[in-house]
Amino acid sequence: MTVSSPPAPVVVRRRTQADRSAETRGKVIQATVMLLQTQGYAATTVQRIAKTAGVSLGALQHQFPTKAQVMAMVLRHYAVKRARLYRRALSMKGSPEARVDAMLDTMWRLVTDGPEFLATVEIELARRSDPDLEAVTAPVLARIDQFITRWLSGRRMAPPDPRFVELRLLNSALLRGLAVERARGVPLEDLARSFEVWRRFSRAEFLRIADPSA
Repeated sequence: MTVSSPPAPVVVRRRTQADRSAETRGKVIQATVMLLQTQGYAATTVQRIAKTAGVSLGALQHQFPTKAQVMAMVLRHYAVKRARLYRRALSMKGSPEARVDAMLDTMWRLVTDGPEFLATVEIELARRSDPDLEAVTAPVLARIDQFITRWLSGRRMAPPDPRFVELRLLNSALLRGLAVERARGVPLEDLARSFEVWRRFSRAEFLRIADPSA
């Protein structure tokens, strides 16, 4: 008769303060994005964020003493996600054509894949009338823009081609406009057709920059 060994004890790892802080941040980000999309910046108060996130106001303000700091965190979180999407899309893309197509596909996905893009637009628009928000988010946005532009241009250790910077600025402006139009209720299929018109022009210009001899 075989005697089975007793089951090994289950080791339950105790949650650390870092775990709890990360969980709070995740809830706050999700709640803030939802409120920005549905209520707008002015109505997205720290009290509403805490209530929607299901955390105490004290717990929220312990990590983020001001509303502006909450918004800066949302921008940083979205920047990391955006960079991850670009990396995944452009990995193993060797030819300029493949890289440009992957980049433009990802730009469209950023607008249509959830509420986060519109939430960042709400934050950026609010900076013009909120000095505290401007002061806290300006360095965050500058670092994000510099990193993404250099990384997408393929010249991470040197300044990108000025023409690339100009064209990317136009693309960013278009995407923000599409996000606003979507929030106004314009059907997604109509926006997709408009983006396709722009995409053809943008693709040709990006490729011209990538290969001036073409």
